Amino acid sequence: MRKVHFNEDSLEINQYEFQISTIRENPIIHAKDINEACFNTFPYSFVIHSNEIIFIEERYNEAFEEFVKKNNIKISERVDLWKLINEVFLETKFSNEHYEETLKTLAEFGFSKQDIAQIRQKVGELMSGWGGVSWKSDYLGHYDLLLNKKQSFLLLFPKDFYWWSMEIALKNFK
Repeated sequence: MRKVHFNEDSLEINQYEFQISTIRENPIIHAKDINEACFNTFPYSFVIHSNEIIFIEERYNEAFEEFVKKNNIKISERVDLWKLINEVFLETKFSNEHYEETLKTLAEFGFSKQDIAQIRQKVGELMSGWGGVSWKSDYLGHYDLLLNKKQSFLLLFPKDFYWWSMEIALKNFK
């Protein structure tokens, strides 16, 4: 069964991965309600209502790209802030200069070193060891965080965690 159906000016997402999402109750999303599409996240994503990121399964990439272009949806080059926050949990090790650059980038979006340390501490137990099973060896982003939280809590995915993660992920959303 297809989880995503692309129509002329809307898309319908059935059985969305995260039950807390607003699209679980309203699976039809009109193009006019999509603030931006991001092709540089893994998997692809888009923002609705200026406060929620929705992820599209990789197998729908081509159809999603066509939908975005056909409906003149803004394409964003926005960085997945969770990718930057979570990179310390990857098995791939980066240079000290790379880590310093990451802290600088996060600071540009309002994160102090203390904020980053607190966020990493909050998700540390959840994300430690997850890098070894991530889809990409150099990418552990927002989707990975949510998926790991979902698997840790099974059906009891905490609503406050979902929206907390969205708030952090959208600090660089304009």
